[in-house]
Amino acid sequence: MAAAMAFTLASCHPGRIYEDRISLAPDMVWDMDNVLKFEADVADTTQVYDISMEIRTVDYYPTANMWLFIKTISPSGVAREDTLECMLRDEKGFSTSNRMCFGELEDYEIPFAQGARFHDAGKFRFEIRHGMRMEKLPFVNEIGMAIDIHNQQ
Repeated sequence: MAAAMAFTLASCHPGRIYEDRISLAPDMVWDMDNVLKFEADVADTTQVYDISMEIRTVDYYPTANMWLFIKTISPSGVAREDTLECMLRDEKGFSTSNRMCFGELEDYEIPFAQGARFHDAGKFRFEIRHGMRMEKLPFVNEIGMAIDIHNQQ
């Protein structure tokens, strides 16, 4: 089963070195205090990478965007914090989703860091929380992260 899943992942994204998603179902509410944590092993420090956030919402999601606060912690303990605005609707209010599933689920892949380099080999931790004005952000189904080798998607 794991081999089949790895083959499927590799065939869709040949340069993908990491992908994980955290489900917020069944409530589909992301509390501001709920910090989502991802850990990615990076072995090749000579490679250039693209990092993306993967967001799955229900089409009732109430705003046109989503602000994310992303803290990256290197294997040596050096931390960096970034803010990412994820545009989920265009200026006319239409979804910018790259996939809609039966008009209810909307998937977004938002570039976070393109052409990034990791200066340490080892386990990188990413801590993500939303930065929206409402404390409990409704209709968020999943938040994920993907790391691809640059220009190999």
